[in-house]
Amino acid sequence: MTEGSHDSLLALNCGSSSIKFALFTPDFMRTTSGLVEAIGHGQTPRLKISGENTRHFGEPDQSHADLLPRLITEFILPRAGTIGGVGHRVVHGGERFDAPVRIDASVRAGIAELAPLAPGHQPHNLAGIDAATAALPEVTQVACFDTAFHTSVPTVRREMALPRTYAEQGLIRYGFHGLAYEHVAATLPHLGFSKGRIVACHLGNGCSISGMIDGVSRWTSMGFTPLDGLMMGQRPGRLDPGAVLWLMERHGGDAAAVSNLLYHQSGLSGVSGVSGDMRTLLASDAPDAGFAIEMFVDRLVQEIGAAATSLGGVDALVFSGGIGENAAPIRAMALARLQWLGFALDPDANAAGLERLTTADSSRQAFVVKADEELVIAHAVSRLLAGQS
Repeated sequence: MTEGSHDSLLALNCGSSSIKFALFTPDFMRTTSGLVEAIGHGQTPRLKISGENTRHFGEPDQSHADLLPRLITEFILPRAGTIGGVGHRVVHGGERFDAPVRIDASVRAGIAELAPLAPGHQPHNLAGIDAATAALPEVTQVACFDTAFHTSVPTVRREMALPRTYAEQGLIRYGFHGLAYEHVAATLPHLGFSKGRIVACHLGNGCSISGMIDGVSRWTSMGFTPLDGLMMGQRPGRLDPGAVLWLMERHGGDAAAVSNLLYHQSGLSGVSGVSGDMRTLLASDAPDAGFAIEMFVDRLVQEIGAAATSLGGVDALVFSGGIGENAAPIRAMALARLQWLGFALDPDANAAGLERLTTADSSRQAFVVKADEELVIAHAVSRLLAGQS
């Protein structure tokens, strides 16, 4: 694109170990995409920008906050022209934030207050906000919340089986990955499912499921924090609360140590003892790597079944996220376990990563939808810049 040719919309998506960014024209044509990955893994982070060679970026011990100022000034701004607005993915919106909002001091403080509920993400989201504000102090910044999509889940599913006074204090199931699911919902008419019961599986380093009816969230596998539900890269997913109490006792009441175990040392990484990266596990001959994969698929199909039951059935299944989009063996194993629900896998389509994974005569259809949280963020920024809610 020609520098300075028009106002760009910048979407920043700071994940647990990555920074994704994208630049869009005002009519939502993507002009640049990029990714910094392997942040905080003891490796040298890598920067990938569309159409350019991958390069090392920063040092192994650098954090999101360390890398973001350089990323914005050296690699984003020169490609952006004039930036008209910046949108940020924010994982937890609590009960206060149920829609995208312009960021001011009060909003930033509210986001920071929620950091204990998403400690692996919220500080990185704040780092993105702070870096963009410093680089572009006069430009509108917008926060887009992963929890907002799930506010339509019925109260009986959002509250926990505890005295209801705790729910009144905010202890409810919020659900996450809402921006990814909003994109899936927008894609459903193209797939022929603008109406119906959809189970969408967002599978990456973080994993969750959303059960939708007519594109609206009615069930979510995640809960009060991003720890609940499916087995993930470093997080265990659903646990017996008694197991957490036992872990607290074993660690002498050290909540920080147990938190570190649950957020960073469990899931695929903890079970396999090899890696939290599904690509590494699929390529490994280690017995525990195979066991971790088997557990991952087992938990996945259990939660798909729970979602389908909550919806009163399922008309289509959607895979998205890094694992969902790229790990054909995982999709094949899951769909083989779901034949009883009417999913007939097309092995060739699955191996090729085609959009539709099932045969034409399958009574239930399964699809791959490429996650595009950045596009959802750009649309939200545009609406707020235009003065729309």
